[in-house]
Amino acid sequence: MMTESGERQIPVRVAELLCSRLCHDLISPVAALNNGMELLAEDPADMIGDVADLLAFSAGQASARLQFYRVAYGLGGGEAAALSLPDAARLVRGMAEPGKLELDWPAEPGESIGRDATKLVLNLAALGIEALPRGGRLRVEITRGELLTLSVTGEGVGAGLREEVAAALDPAAGAHGLTARSVQGWFTAWLARAQGGDCVAVKGSDSVTLTATARSAE
Repeated sequence: MMTESGERQIPVRVAELLCSRLCHDLISPVAALNNGMELLAEDPADMIGDVADLLAFSAGQASARLQFYRVAYGLGGGEAAALSLPDAARLVRGMAEPGKLELDWPAEPGESIGRDATKLVLNLAALGIEALPRGGRLRVEITRGELLTLSVTGEGVGAGLREEVAAALDPAAGAHGLTARSVQGWFTAWLARAQGGDCVAVKGSDSVTLTATARSAE
């Protein structure tokens, strides 16, 4: 879809499904906050400490997910132009369940790869986390050249993309058949194509590697 100015925009259905995905990821921590508040209302003196821990943990989860999606999906991506690689890594860590993900991230303190590339690598990382149902290691590699090559590898028992997600990476995949589960794949590939590249997934033994190209920061 194109605007009158020639700018590419995603179909409305994709935006709706991305909103559904975001809301789904917020349900659990928000529900836990609500449960904690109900327990506090009962004034159980012997449970105050546990309830406070639950509230702090759940609030932290909700905040981390909102911060991630604000940059990965939304206009918060405007801030991605100045986002350093360590800051991007912090956003990815916030999306993982505690203790389930080992993140291997490029050690380039203070470096920024630009808005478009940052949005793309965050969405690749979201796919990588989703491909590790039992947890494991997520390795991110960035190769600089005329274009940036972004590679995210998930390694762990049972690692792999759902069939519908892998199918959504295909340039020929339309938006009409997408679901809240598969839309992440379609959107990530769309981001890559918007920069003149593509997104490819390669399945290994208990691993999956996602590779895309992006424009470097000017």
